Amino acid sequence: MRILCAGPTTLLPEVEAAMTEVVTNPDLDPAYEVFHRNVEKRLSAVVKTTRPTVIMLGEGMLALEAAVCSLMEPGERVLVMSNGVFGGGFADYVNFFGGEAVLYEKDHRRGFDLDELKAFLEKDSDFAMATMVHCETPSGLTNDVKAICNLLKDYGILSIADCVSSFGGEDIDFDAYGVDMMLSATQKCLSAPTGLSMITISEAAEEKMRSRKAPIPSYYMNVLNYMSGQEDFAFPYTMSEHLTGALNKALDLWEMRDSVNLHRTYGKMTRELFVKEGFELYPKDSFADTVTAVCLPEGISATEFLAKCRERGVFISKGAGKLHDRIIRIGHMGANISKDNFAALFKVLDEVFASYGIKTRFAEGFAAYEPD
Repeated sequence: MRILCAGPTTLLPEVEAAMTEVVTNPDLDPAYEVFHRNVEKRLSAVVKTTRPTVIMLGEGMLALEAAVCSLMEPGERVLVMSNGVFGGGFADYVNFFGGEAVLYEKDHRRGFDLDELKAFLEKDSDFAMATMVHCETPSGLTNDVKAICNLLKDYGILSIADCVSSFGGEDIDFDAYGVDMMLSATQKCLSAPTGLSMITISEAAEEKMRSRKAPIPSYYMNVLNYMSGQEDFAFPYTMSEHLTGALNKALDLWEMRDSVNLHRTYGKMTRELFVKEGFELYPKDSFADTVTAVCLPEGISATEFLAKCRERGVFISKGAGKLHDRIIRIGHMGANISKDNFAALFKVLDEVFASYGIKTRFAEGFAAYEPD
C-alpha cells in the first residue's frame, strides 16, 4: 500500500529498524538522557534556533493542549485565530483551563489577511496570547505565521503556533518567525512513528511559565517538567527510547534530503496538475507545500472515492468537518514523496475518475514534469 494521505506518513525501513536499535532503561541510563537531549537539539536546529525543544510522549494533539495548559493562566483572554478545523479547536483547550477564548473566525479558503488582523487589534488587543495553525491540513493552506506573530509582538501578545504539518516541510526560522511556542509532531513531514510531540519554546514563553501566579494545572502536560527534570529523574515520566531512536534516524534522513525544496516542488506540481485537469483547489490562496486539497465534482463522494483508491493500493485523505465528503487531499509530505509513489498515485487517479466517466491525464502530466 502506498501512503499519500495527509499523515501519518510513510515509514522508511531505516526508521522502522531504528526502533529496535536503542535498547536501554530511559529512566536510569545517564547515556539515554544525553542521547534524548541531543535529539531535542537536532529538532531545534530544524527550525534554525538554539532555543529548547522538548519531546513529549503522546501524539501531536498533546502538544496543542499542553501549550495552552502551561502558558495560559485562568482568566486570561486568548485570541483564537481560526480559518480551519484545527484553528478553532484551540478554543476548547482555552476553556478547559479556565481562560476566555475570543474566536477570530475567517474564511477557511484563504490565509489570514494581515491588514484585517491589524485593524482588529487596533480595536481590541487585550490578549495574553494568541493561538493559530501554520498549515491547516483540512483546508490545504498555510498561514503567514511569521508576519502574524511579529504583528502580535507589537501588541505584547504571546503566540502559540501549531506547526504539526509544516515542521520539516516548510522553511521555518523560529526566531525570525517570532513564535513563542511552536508545536510539532513526528508523524508528518519528519516521517517518524506516531507517538511523540514536540514544543519549541521562546525565552518570553519560558519566562511567563516560570512566573505564573497559579500553578500549571497538570503534571503530564506541564512543559516546565520536561525542561527541568525532577529530582533524580531527567524526565517527568518514562520516555520511549524506541520512538526517540526512530525519530533520531528520521532526522538523519531528513538532513540528507533537500526537504523544504522537495515539498515545495511536489506541492506546486500537484496543484498545477489538478488545475490543468479542470479541478478546483479548495484554498483560494496561501497554498500549503505539504498537502493539496481538491474539490470533487458534484455527485462524487470522497468516502467512495477513497475506497476505490485503496482497492488499487493507494491511501489518500478525504476532507474534515462539514466538507469531509466533498474534498480529497494529497499528502506530499515526508517520505510519501518519491517518483514511484506519485507515478502510482496519478495512475490510480486516472483510473478512479474514469470509473465516474471523467477522463483525466494525470499520469501523462506527471511523466512530463520529471521532478527531482
